[in-house]
Amino acid sequence: MDFKDFTAATDDENRRLDKVVRKMAGGAHISSIYSAIRKGLVRVNDKKVDISLKIKAGDKISVAAFLLSPLSQSEQNKSPFGIMPKKNNSLKLDFVFENEFIKIINKPYDVNVHGPDGISEVIEEIYKSEAHEKSLSFTPGPLHRLDRKTTGLLVFSNNLKGAAWFSRAIAEKRVRKFYVGIACGKINERQEWSDYIVPVQLKKTNFYTMKIDQEEKNPSDLAVTVCTPLSYGKHRGKDITLCQYEILTGKKHQIRCQSYFHEFPLLGDTAYGAQEIKEKQGFYLHAYKLFFPKDNEINVPEEITAPLNEAFKKFLTQSLINWDGSLIIK
Repeated sequence: MDFKDFTAATDDENRRLDKVVRKMAGGAHISSIYSAIRKGLVRVNDKKVDISLKIKAGDKISVAAFLLSPLSQSEQNKSPFGIMPKKNNSLKLDFVFENEFIKIINKPYDVNVHGPDGISEVIEEIYKSEAHEKSLSFTPGPLHRLDRKTTGLLVFSNNLKGAAWFSRAIAEKRVRKFYVGIACGKINERQEWSDYIVPVQLKKTNFYTMKIDQEEKNPSDLAVTVCTPLSYGKHRGKDITLCQYEILTGKKHQIRCQSYFHEFPLLGDTAYGAQEIKEKQGFYLHAYKLFFPKDNEINVPEEITAPLNEAFKKFLTQSLINWDGSLIIK
C-alpha cells in the first residue's frame, strides 16, 4: 500500500495523533479519523499506533495515499478524508506588522473575522503558503475580537509561542488597547465606565447584543472602559465627539454597549441606541493603537498604530473635526 509522508513540526509537539490528523484532514468527522488510525491507514514512524499517541516534533506521519486521492473527476480537488477545500478568497489584507510569532493587520470595514470569506480564512491560506516550518495541526487565528463593522488593529497568531505570549499578556494587562470612535453628544471630560455586561438574544433571531445588568456582580462580566474626548464636531447640526477609548477588559461589544448606557452612543450604531446615518460606514470605531511591554519575548515594537481608512478621515473633515492623530494617554 502506498503512503504519503508528512513531518511533524514544533507546534505539533505533544498533540494527540487523532487531533493532528483531523487538522490535516480539514475537519473530517472524528469517526473517520479513528477508523483510519485503527486500520493502520495512518502510521507514525512506519508503525501502527494508538489514537491517543502524543506526537513529537520530527515524527513521520504516513497517511494511506488513497485517502488523499480523488475519487472521480468531479472530486479532484478533495482534501484528505473527502473534505472539500475552502473556496478562494480574494480579500486583500493590510499588514502593519508581522514576524514569526504574530501577524497584525489593519482590519477593513464590514468584513467578518470568521466564517466563509472571512479574514481568518485568508490568514490560514497565507500561513500555508509561507516558507517557515509548517505545523500539521497548528492553525493561525485571531487573538482578540473586533466586530464586523469595527476597523483597525487585529492580531493573529503565527505559531503557538506567539499565541501563548499574547494571550498571557492580555490576561495580565500588559498590552494596552486604544480605540478612536465618534460618539453622539458632547463629552466634556474623561470618564471611566465600570459595568457588568451580559448577552441578550433578540427575539426570533440568532443575533446577540449586550446589555448592562445593574444587578449582576460576576467578576467575569465586568467591563471597564476609559473614554477621553479628543475633538468636537457637528453631524446634521448635532454635537458629536471624537473619543479615545482604552479598554481595560475585553468583552463583546464593550465600547458600543457602555457608550449607549452612559448616554453617548456611537454615532449611527442602531443596535445601541443611535439613529441610522447615511454615510460610508454605519458607525465609526477604529482600533487605533497597541502598546506592548518593552523588550518582549516575541520581538514586537512597543507601539503599533493602524491609520484610519479614507472613509473615516473624510468623515472627520466633513464634520469639522480637527484631529492631529495623537491620543491622550493616561
